Amino acid sequence: MTILVTGATGHVGRAVVDALVAAGQDVRASSRDAAKLDVPGGVAKVSADLEDASTLEPALDGVSAAFLYTRPQGIEGFVKAAETAGVRHVVLLSSAATLQPDAAQSPIAAMHRVVEQALAAGAFASTALNPGAFATNTLGWRADIAEGAVRTVYPDARIGAIHERDIADVAARILVDGSHDGESLALTGPEPISFREQAEVLADVLGRPLRFEELTEEQAIERMLAAGWSPEVPRGVLEAWARTLHEPSLVTDVVREVTGHAPRTFRQWAEDHRADFS
Repeated sequence: MTILVTGATGHVGRAVVDALVAAGQDVRASSRDAAKLDVPGGVAKVSADLEDASTLEPALDGVSAAFLYTRPQGIEGFVKAAETAGVRHVVLLSSAATLQPDAAQSPIAAMHRVVEQALAAGAFASTALNPGAFATNTLGWRADIAEGAVRTVYPDARIGAIHERDIADVAARILVDGSHDGESLALTGPEPISFREQAEVLADVLGRPLRFEELTEEQAIERMLAAGWSPEVPRGVLEAWARTLHEPSLVTDVVREVTGHAPRTFRQWAEDHRADFS
């Protein structure tokens, strides 16, 4: 069977490609411009724009399962194309925001829920992966780390930062075996870790001291917007981080339950990405 991975230029998408290749699957990787894809030999490349339905039919031709990243624009076209192609299962990279008690008031949840609901109504199985905090978010500290600092809001906010390879391993397992139809899976790393602790781990792995500088909320939002975040997202993210200062951070064992291995620690992530900070 052929498995399509959309968004294969991203951290998670590329990790899904690698996990499926390691599992001996026939993989087709897509992005808006296939020429920009850097994938292992033997992986087919295809250009596909989730907002342009005319590109989806050739991308999905002969595909039995697909990994999809959240893109509300054009989701109806994707569902129709997937149904026409006879896709049996779609695994969506969604967000933990849709599982929160305040989801009805969250712009982040609304964006992801539109896609979750569209897939659930499709004539195929679907599974939503709902990670909270990505360990890769700390790549946004690279410019500061080059100056010997880590700058962020809420230094003691504790999040269950997850390695992209753990998300990918869960996705690959489900894409191959077709399990967890209709489920939303809350994915986290093995333990809550604060931003201050993440900075300490990075300092140790990189072998150089890093001073910690706390930002105000407004400074943090300004930096998020400058980094390309959608305007409706930063405030909700900050609210989620702030809650962890007073409430226990969610940690699940879903990665182990699905894959059979424990989720990777933030230190393992830092070691895997050491070169990204040099």
